[in-house]
Formats: sequence, C-alpha cells, structure tokens
Amino acid sequence: MPARPIRYTVAMPEPESHEFHVTMEIPPLPGRRSIELVFPVWAPGSYLVRDFSRHLYDLTIRDGESGREIAWRRIDKARWRIESAERAVTLHYRAFAFEVSVRTSFLDPGRAFLSGTSLFFLVEGEIARPCVLHVEPRPGWNISTALPSLPGRRNSFRARDYDELVDSPVEAGTHDRSGFRLGRARFDVALQGRSNIDRARMLSILRAIAQTAGAMFGGFPFDRFLFIIHALPNRGGGLEHACSTTLDIAGFSFEDEKGYQSFAELAAHEFFHVWNVKRIHDRALGPFDYSRENYTELLWFHEGFTEYAQGLILLRAGLVSVERYLKDLAEDWGRYLARPGRNTSPLSQLSYEAWIKQYKPAENHINRMVSYYDKGRWAGLVLDLQLRLATGGRRGVPDLFRRLWVRHGAKGRGIDAQVIRAEAEAIAGRSLGSYFARFIDGTAELPVPALLKQAGIAMAAVSHAQHERNDATKAARLLAWSGLSFGNGGDEAAVVKNVVPGSPAYRAGITFGDDIVAVDGTRVNSTTVTRRLADAGPGQEVTVCFFRKDQIAEAKFRMARNPERRWTFALDKDAAQATRHLRRFWLGVTV
Repeated sequence: MPARPIRYTVAMPEPESHEFHVTMEIPPLPGRRSIELVFPVWAPGSYLVRDFSRHLYDLTIRDGESGREIAWRRIDKARWRIESAERAVTLHYRAFAFEVSVRTSFLDPGRAFLSGTSLFFLVEGEIARPCVLHVEPRPGWNISTALPSLPGRRNSFRARDYDELVDSPVEAGTHDRSGFRLGRARFDVALQGRSNIDRARMLSILRAIAQTAGAMFGGFPFDRFLFIIHALPNRGGGLEHACSTTLDIAGFSFEDEKGYQSFAELAAHEFFHVWNVKRIHDRALGPFDYSRENYTELLWFHEGFTEYAQGLILLRAGLVSVERYLKDLAEDWGRYLARPGRNTSPLSQLSYEAWIKQYKPAENHINRMVSYYDKGRWAGLVLDLQLRLATGGRRGVPDLFRRLWVRHGAKGRGIDAQVIRAEAEAIAGRSLGSYFARFIDGTAELPVPALLKQAGIAMAAVSHAQHERNDATKAARLLAWSGLSFGNGGDEAAVVKNVVPGSPAYRAGITFGDDIVAVDGTRVNSTTVTRRLADAGPGQEVTVCFFRKDQIAEAKFRMARNPERRWTFALDKDAAQATRHLRRFWLGVTV
C-alpha cells in the first residue's frame, strides 16, 4: 500500500504582510509515538547557513482528528519535538517572505515566489514520503512550477518526496508564460517583471542552450523543464534545480549585446547544472541533511567546471563568435591573474570552506582566497586541453561529463574526486596524478598560456599603459600603482576595500576600512582618489591623509610601476595542421 503523503497548503490572504499562511498535515505514522520536526537551515545549491526558521511565526500544532493543541518542545533553532501517539498532526504557521533572491521566498501584492526550504518543515525520518502541495493564489494569478499537477484538483501538485518538493520552486502572479519543445521534452518559461528583453530572442537563446547541452549528454533526463525568470532592477543570480531553474536578471539591461550575452551566460550555467550537481552529484550532496552544513570538496568541479562549460555551450550554440569567446577568455585571465590570493589555498579546500569563507568573506579574502568558480573554471580549461593533447584533440572535458553521466549520474551513483580522476584518466589513457596533485589539491599556478599555445592560440600580454597606446596622457597615468582598491565610485567616502600585500600602500601601513580624505593635500572621494594617486608617476612620493576609526593619520609612500597586464587571445594563423585539428575539436566549431 502506498505511503500516505504529507500535505502542505500555502495561502496568501494578506500579501501586504509578506507572510505566507502554511498548513502542514502529517498522516498517522505507525510506530512513531513522537515526531521530530526540522526546518531547513540552508538551500541546496547555495552553501550558506541561512536559518530560515527565523522567519517563522504563530506556530500551532494540533491533533489532526480532534483539533486540540498538542504540546511541543523546541530542541534547537531548527528542531521541534511533539508527542503524536501515532495520530495525524496538523501544523499552522506563518512564514515571512520579503527577501528578493533565487534561494528565498517572496510575497507582495504583485507576485509570490515559493522556495521550499524557506517554507516547509520536514519530518525527521520521513524525507522519502510522498508530498502534496496545494497553492491558494490571489485572484487572477497564474502558477508555474516543475512539479506535476495532481489530477482532479486545481493548483495542487505532487512530489515523490521532500527533496523533490523543496527542489521545485513555484512562481505565482501575472507573469508571462511561453515555451518551446525539443524532441519529446517540453520547456516552459515564466517571465516575471518588466523588461526590455526581446521575447522571441530570449526563447531562441534558451532553445539554443538547451539543444547544445542536451547534445553533449545524448538527450534530456526529464520530460519537462521550467525556466523561472525574475526581471529585477539589478541582476541577482541563478539557482539550479533538477527540472527547473530560477534566474534573477536585470530587467532593463538589454540595450546592447552585452545584456543578451550576460543573460545567456547565466542561463547556460544554471541549465548545465541539470546534469552537473543535480544528477552527477557529490556523494556528500545527496541525500541532503537540511539541518546543518553539508561539506563537499567538489565545488571546484560542480561550479568551476560548469563555469567553464557555459562558455563552450555558448560558443557551440552560435551565441558568441570564436573571436568574442577568446576576447572574453583573455580579459578574464587578466583579471584572474590580478587576484593576490589565487594560489594560496587548494581548490579542494576552497570548496570545503565555502560555508565560512566564500559567502562570509573577511576583509582580507581577496588576498588569501579565490572563488572556486573562478579558479575552477581555469582548472577545467587546463584539464580539457590536457585531455585533448593526450587524445589528439578527439576527447576532452565534455566527454568526461558524458562519461560521468552515463556511468554514474544516470544510475543514481554519487561521485567523489577519485571517481573524477579515474574517469578522466580512462579518457586520457594515462595518469593525471600530477594535475590533481598540483592544481586541485595543490596551489601551483595553472599553466593556461602554455596549454593555449599548444592548442593554436596566439597570446600577448601588455601593460595597461601599452594597451592605451592611442592616448599618451591616459597611458602615462596608468604606469603607477599603489596597491589600493576602493568601492564603486560616486561621491561616497574613499574607504579602502583592499590593500595588496607587499604593495607601496601596504608597506606604508594603510589597511582595510581606512577612510582616505586627501592625497597630497587635495580632498578626495571614492571617484577622485584613484585620479589623484595617478597624478604621481612610478617612483614619486605621495602623502595620504586618512581617518582610521575617529583618528586622523598620515602616510607617505612611493608609487610603484603597475604590475598588472592586459591579455589578448586570438587564433594562431600559423598553427600546424595537427594543432588546428586539436583546436577545432576543443572549440567544437569550424575555425
């Protein structure tokens, strides 16, 4: 006999309060005289403890038959224990939802977004039990979710278990709905908010991304997929789910091609997670423990390699040209090299410490750490080119993903670093121990230029001054460097955001949070401070006045020559035929 489901009803009678009214009905659980209720502290895919229970109010727990209140005991911030005596139990509570993000719920009179981990209790030991969700929307609102509808009941949906329930966000409101089909798979798009995006082009981009990624894996692991797109004043981010994704975009950012490319990059990244993370998953990331941190050493692979794959998908889908792909790659490489902390911690350690460092960065974070997204992307490029060199160009990281999918993900088997290495070595036909020891578990500089040269890419690195060769005045002002960085500009105070270790300003004792008010006697703000520092050339002394807390101080230092470089990548027209062959397989397009 099938297990009776746990039922959740979400109402929104007072949207101006930003509180969802949630009812949870737990059927009798034979053999369970007590029940432990858990409210999630995090959302899978976003590695930060968020303590969602802080938004819970007016909790009442009643006997499901008599309606009388049941006593409960709070165990900790996320756990409640009740005595059920094997009887049905009903919970009523309100959940405050007013944070705009892909990982939190939101409610106002205009729309609702339901993110399960911020709304729904789970019953300890019953995660595998089926769930039913019923949503009571405002009059005239649509509902979009990847959950299958419950036959015969409007606005009701079924989930095979708690994991699927909270992995299936719900958009409710007056959003635009559209879609397309690829073979047997149906793709729905829910666009909420005002935007100047061309709807037809948006669908064309999503179709091209889905088709290209699907071809990489030999088809889709679902019958239906939902893109939830929130058009907001500013871009937020994305969050992956098994059969849907949520994308927070800047609604009016489509005045030029940059806006469309940014949208395509976000969509490609999150859609690729359909496989990498959601199905090709670390053993530590499923089944989830929603009550605490779930530590993994594979975020360099799940996020960083996905960052690398998104670029290849856009290129192979025809959404960016080879020239644009290489230009963006070069610019990103220059920015990556400018990060002082890129070789301080191993990638595997960066993944493990995401909970406490990536999303809770200290002031010195940029000097001591690097994002596993950024470095993981370059590690993906390095492995791809090493595999190409070992196989005459025929096989690379896309083949690794497909092998992991066929041999592990499609069979429900989790992976670890040893599995990734073994499958990569099976493709290469040789040991890759040096790669994993030096670049994943070590801190060696990634050999990107050397490998790109072997792949038929011509490279050049010039100083920022040389890059501005058509403007002698601007070039001269780019020669000097203090090692200081500030905020976003404007008329705000020139508060030091970072000081590069070993730089002139660092040796002079300037540190995080110092409020610079004058350079060589001239008052400055966050916009003008870099201009006044640039008035001095390399070797020239500057005097900086600043407040530290409420005390004024002064420091003198000599500007150094700017060590940062601008890179250019282009197709090497003189590359040998074998190199051109490898390059063509790597890029996946005819060049």
